[in-house]
Amino acid sequence: MDWEILKLSLAQRDLSGLDSEFTLSTKRLVSLFKADGAHLNKWWVMTPVEWICPCCRRKKSEIVRLNKNNFLSCQLHEHHDHMKEVVKSLFEEFSTKKKIIVADALSERFAIKTAFSLSAYDNTVICSDCNKADADAKRLVKCHRFFSFSPREISEFIHIASNREHQINFEAAKKVWERVEPVFNVRMDMARKFATIAAEKQDWYQPSEKTAKQTETLARHFFRINGLLEFDQYWPESLLYNTEVFKGTINSWRMKKRVVAKCEPTLNEISHLSSTRGKYWNRYDERWVCPCCKRIKIECVRASKKNPWVLEIKKVPLFNSEKKAVDYESAAMCADCIDSVIHLGREALILADSDAVFPSSVITLQELSSVILPRPHSKHIFRNDLIDEMLPSIIERCTKFFRVQKNS
Repeated sequence: MDWEILKLSLAQRDLSGLDSEFTLSTKRLVSLFKADGAHLNKWWVMTPVEWICPCCRRKKSEIVRLNKNNFLSCQLHEHHDHMKEVVKSLFEEFSTKKKIIVADALSERFAIKTAFSLSAYDNTVICSDCNKADADAKRLVKCHRFFSFSPREISEFIHIASNREHQINFEAAKKVWERVEPVFNVRMDMARKFATIAAEKQDWYQPSEKTAKQTETLARHFFRINGLLEFDQYWPESLLYNTEVFKGTINSWRMKKRVVAKCEPTLNEISHLSSTRGKYWNRYDERWVCPCCKRIKIECVRASKKNPWVLEIKKVPLFNSEKKAVDYESAAMCADCIDSVIHLGREALILADSDAVFPSSVITLQELSSVILPRPHSKHIFRNDLIDEMLPSIIERCTKFFRVQKNS
């Protein structure tokens, strides 16, 4: 399509996920403010029309305002922590003061990489008023020149109004700085240590000839060239090899010997779980009981390959024998019950030579509960004799209901 034709078409609509000087919403704002035009920057363009500033929570229509040239200012900025500049400048200072320079390019790369661990927040796109408020507040409360307030901290000391520059609450900004200054001083001490290590060529950084990320990026380029992204955008590599070479028999999932946990989590370990990866622990209160295995919440906490203790509580669609249909409003169950119902459903579907979007949807809650032998802090074991007895009726259900569903 010709660019001029596309630009004309944008006047009648907005872009999905992006913004533009030429789109309908921007032209409406220019007209509303009686501006001579709009002055955008790249971050404004790279964010959607409905974007909201993470600091002041204003929408774009509340951020714009007329500048001295009677243009509508549409400006967002990448707000960043200054630790990269800190470590790099200290490294430069320490290295150049040495009688014999021993640092090299890898030393500098090491110094810069350490800055990531010292940063208080990720680079974040915020509105120009919040970015300016950071600079104004630092000047007012006399912060260290390399310090910058985080987006959350900025929100604590700004007075917000639509289409106006923020006013700074001096006392609030002072309290924030007093609160974070001790930690900032610790970060600066660590920055000096890292810079010294790099300047003395005592670092441990060993670059790869090609990183895993570079290998993945190159592979995705070839996935696109070979047309594989058309079939699977997220995991195209899975199309090119058998991801389950050693599947075993279809019932091997329930025949495995599963060890019982030798210990249970301490109160401190549960507290650590809640603080660091407590998405599910904090979502459900102490009265929660798994509707399938009947274990209380703490009994569902168990060890995983990656973490000493984990807890997951999720929902999957199950079959409702009374409605003769899939129940999508099923209660949340522990991860062990979820894994069990998915495996049992897959086994039944394979035997029935049938198909379902959700393998769990061919099994009822009552059936699943009856075949599980739960143990605290451990994976389930199963009543295999009972599973073998009930499989014919589940297979019949798959054949009657899910084949019809697939063809409809």
